[in-house]
Amino acid sequence: MNQLHYELHYFKNPNYPIIFHFNTLYKHHSEIVAHWHANIELLYIVSGKAIVVIDDETVIAQRGEIVIINSNSIHSVQSETDEVVYFCLIMDSTFCRSLNFDTVNCRFHNLTNDLEMRNIFQIIANESQQAKPYYQKAVRALCNTMLILLYRNQLIESSVQSEPISDRMIIIKQSIEYIHHNYNRDISLDEISSEVGISKFYFCRIFKEVTGITPNNYIFQVRCNQAHQLLSETDISIAECGEECGFNSTAYFAKCFKSVFGFPPSHIHRHKENSDYHSKREALPRRTVFSTNNGQSEPVPL
Repeated sequence: MNQLHYELHYFKNPNYPIIFHFNTLYKHHSEIVAHWHANIELLYIVSGKAIVVIDDETVIAQRGEIVIINSNSIHSVQSETDEVVYFCLIMDSTFCRSLNFDTVNCRFHNLTNDLEMRNIFQIIANESQQAKPYYQKAVRALCNTMLILLYRNQLIESSVQSEPISDRMIIIKQSIEYIHHNYNRDISLDEISSEVGISKFYFCRIFKEVTGITPNNYIFQVRCNQAHQLLSETDISIAECGEECGFNSTAYFAKCFKSVFGFPPSHIHRHKENSDYHSKREALPRRTVFSTNNGQSEPVPL
């Protein structure tokens, strides 16, 4: 595998851990590259036809159908027709768990045309577009209903067989998720390798083979990418940002940040002041892809 992407979902409002957006892909011109994330994702095809590759399965979805992308499934999306238009709904796994739905360890059928789920999608779209008072509470309630429908009609019964922990992709996924949950503190390779149940030497070797970079470089990249996003989205100071993202000193943070992005963190503050950087941006949840084979790349908003 030459390239591997882990997508981190950033929820600016922790009380609204939901991403919902409208997207259009054009044949031969745009696609969603292969990546994975811990949160369950649903795609409702509004028009056209999509090719969705989920792990080793290729799903062809057309108008009125819903693609269910299970937690931690590597997936990509492209258009089979000239263009495909779809709604995308992502629900945070912790939010789902708070409703007593374990979307991380359960598996669902990848394709459905369930009429009730389609109706819920339409109502969520209307609520999100109109943004009336209490619309976020409405969407949260609708997501609860969506989860009920998923478990009622799309749940695949648990199988006795499961992937062994020695499987390299399982190990890499677990380790990357652990890094993304603990990057803001001191974490050692011993700690990570112990978490995934293998030796530090073996962990470092397979991580580099699969992702193309070392675990330490990956941690370094995650911290810098998160710092970039915090500085872009908030008014946090540079010193506070560095500390919150796991750097021990402001000077070291600034040096690392510049090595990744080519400019110091102060550049973002100046850019925001000079060009009213975020005056017209809504405080919406965002998706950020981290490319694990290139420590110099900037996070790419989808």
